[in-house]
Amino acid sequence: MSAIQKSKHKYYNKNKKFTKPGLDVNLKGFLCSCNNREKECVREAYNLLNKYADMVFPPEPPKEQAEENLEMSIEDELKKELSQIKSVKRFQQIESGAKNFLFIKTILDDPVKLAQTIVSELKSDGSQQSRFLIRLVPIEVTCKAYVKDITVAFMPLAEKYFKDNPTTFSVVYNHRNNNSVNRDEVIQAVAEQVFQVNSNNKVDLKIPNISIVIEVIKGIALIGVVPDFIKYKKYNLLLITEKDSDKGEGVDLPSGSETQDTK
Repeated sequence: MSAIQKSKHKYYNKNKKFTKPGLDVNLKGFLCSCNNREKECVREAYNLLNKYADMVFPPEPPKEQAEENLEMSIEDELKKELSQIKSVKRFQQIESGAKNFLFIKTILDDPVKLAQTIVSELKSDGSQQSRFLIRLVPIEVTCKAYVKDITVAFMPLAEKYFKDNPTTFSVVYNHRNNNSVNRDEVIQAVAEQVFQVNSNNKVDLKIPNISIVIEVIKGIALIGVVPDFIKYKKYNLLLITEKDSDKGEGVDLPSGSETQDTK
């Protein structure tokens, strides 16, 4: 590479804007909603998730080093420290592809447990811990936004939640920046899987024990099986903590969003 080419290459890299990764398949995390204040929403989401993750998933105590590790080179020690720093990054924002909606992916195995703990704690103590973060919906898997892909991705969740202990359920379907997925086909396919693993499961559209949340954004479908989703105001953190005297003034979904609950 010539000196001129190297100079151009350095100039290009220096001025190239950093872009966050976007939604992809096989992700776990949390779909967060806000009203235009995305930076503040991200900050509140990180604070809330890290606070309760330390409670629900406390870090393991450090193991004693073996004698051979005591003689590691400086280079090996640096590599180990960098590896540990990367592993601690439990949450990372990525672009969702929809305005006023953020996705925070996680390396935690059970985002549902964490989100459920957060909403139950907020409900019990009544303390509002966010202003800009409205909803915090746990997502257990992402896939391509096709009925076939959604069916395949949902099957392990159907086995996990609905096979051994029959329960009541509903399906909540939302779509943004995508009009190609047939809502009724998705709902029918998912419901059939629930009944297939255990015919004693029952539909309850008012207060189901479990809601199957399917969020379609552009070409990606986000799927979460969420306990007490309706009971806890669809995991709306502001509505959960409002007092009886404040009811009717709570914040709902960001304006312009499309919401369709299963009938």
